[in-house]
Amino acid sequence: MKKYILILVCFACFFTVRVYSQNYLEYYKKINDAEINNLNGNYAKSDSLYHIAFTLVKKPFKEDYFLAAKNSEKLGDCQTTYNHLQLSLKNGLSFKRIKTKDFRNFKESTFWRKLKAEKKQLEETYLSNINVSLRDEIREMIKQDQKARRPIFGSWKQTKKTDYYNYNRLLKIIEENNNKWPGFSIIGENTPKGKYDVTDNISLMLLHFKRKQIKTLKPYILDAVLKGEMYPYHFARIIDYKYFGDAIKITKESSGKIKINTCNKYGTYLNTKICDCKKAEIEREKIGFEPLKDYYRKRKSKFKCLK
Repeated sequence: MKKYILILVCFACFFTVRVYSQNYLEYYKKINDAEINNLNGNYAKSDSLYHIAFTLVKKPFKEDYFLAAKNSEKLGDCQTTYNHLQLSLKNGLSFKRIKTKDFRNFKESTFWRKLKAEKKQLEETYLSNINVSLRDEIREMIKQDQKARRPIFGSWKQTKKTDYYNYNRLLKIIEENNNKWPGFSIIGENTPKGKYDVTDNISLMLLHFKRKQIKTLKPYILDAVLKGEMYPYHFARIIDYKYFGDAIKITKESSGKIKINTCNKYGTYLNTKICDCKKAEIEREKIGFEPLKDYYRKRKSKFKCLK
């Protein structure tokens, strides 16, 4: 009987994880659809898709709330803009990012004054929901990672020492966090320059780890993406960066000349070559990363398929 109950519990846990992951994969897809409709000028459709996306998961991302607010500004809907910005601020958005050029109508409304009055309370709410001491520790680790690589302060020996410490400390943090990646729900969504950037983000450190170390961490960061604890872009960026030198594609030009190209597996770098676009699309879909065409359109960049 106990064995039967244990099997049922394990099945229930497995089913919950599958549903949880599937929800975020669907969430990523809906967010991309909303962003593409925004680019096409279909602001009402984009607004509708954002609302649907935000019902799919327990905790949508602050960057998505922020972009949804920019979209509702286009519709002149100050109430919805306020709602989205309020939720984005609750999830860690810096007030400085609410620029007048993006929210001119909103800043002329009473909702702007209301939001400014709530600023301190929203910041306190955000900080109360994360592990501030751990966030600050990781910020310091990122700071040391960058300092070790500066020409004036850094050296090969210091870089090696810093990377060794950061990697082993991350393993310990994962262990202390029930073998889970310290993601958004733990240290907050640290993306001061948006979701397509690694500045001040925990993923920045991983770019400098050894490939063997990335192989060890990969299951944790993949799980984080599927559970809404990390952006698909950051996962893909780590893989593209670490394996860029090994991702070699040999092509033959029309002149008959053989050319050796380095390329991206996922496609995160701007104006880059993709090793195999068909395979890249398959791998991107697995982690909820938008199609190549959509991604590079949003980044105002280009890519080239080597296959």
